[in-house]
Amino acid sequence: MTERLPLILLLALHLFVSGVFSTSILTIENKCNKTIWPVVFSWRSKVSTSGFTLKSGEARAIQAPSSWYGLISARTLCSNDSTGNFTCATGDCESGGIECPGAYNWSPVTYLLFRIDDGGINSYTISVEYGYNLPLKVVPSIPTCISSGCMVDLSKTCPNDLKKFVGRDIVACNSACREDNSQENCCTRYFNSKQTCKPTQYVENFDRACPFAYSYAFNDNNSTFTCTNSTDYVITFCPSSIPDTTRSSMAPLPAEPKHNSQGMLNTILGTT
Repeated sequence: MTERLPLILLLALHLFVSGVFSTSILTIENKCNKTIWPVVFSWRSKVSTSGFTLKSGEARAIQAPSSWYGLISARTLCSNDSTGNFTCATGDCESGGIECPGAYNWSPVTYLLFRIDDGGINSYTISVEYGYNLPLKVVPSIPTCISSGCMVDLSKTCPNDLKKFVGRDIVACNSACREDNSQENCCTRYFNSKQTCKPTQYVENFDRACPFAYSYAFNDNNSTFTCTNSTDYVITFCPSSIPDTTRSSMAPLPAEPKHNSQGMLNTILGTT
């Protein structure tokens, strides 16, 4: 047994180097004119951090292991209150600290959902199903893969009744579902199918603001992009521009999901 062990280790090393156990490097950069606090939440496998501080102009690289399913978002206007509890005006993960372990509650922020090395394929989806707070751009390291983005101006693109304010400043745009919890806007009960839950005026507004993002439970705008499992990605918050993406270059969405409070999660995981 002791003689065979080195051979097993050499085989494992070979598999890792050859890409069978592949990883992707996710570089998150902050081009905003203010500090942000990214969240990296994992449903399957784990990465080295679940939340951190990123000052304007800074970047941080994270290694996403094979079979990682997770999301990336960014919190804004964070600080410690009088008791030392860490809170944020947008995207607060309610952990009381900079890291975001444990369960995740959806909030009105721009989400980026990843699936790494799922059968030799990576995929990512930008989601505004729950609202949005910051523009972002995703650029794969392989030129033949599709780059995409969501460029928003909160003061211009968010309907007045969905705007989230801190003082006089607009800091996020809520979704109609989170605002009124109606069956029609949330695609629940009698509206829980593609035939009965149609895009509302609010969904259409989100589609105009971010046409290549997932906007509601039965969205079919081909917002999921795929590439090989060896691809790295640069995720930029507050980019100066976004790629000129054409719908003809997009990969189809997975099979239509059944809706629940995590409709986007069902889509990215391909569950029903």
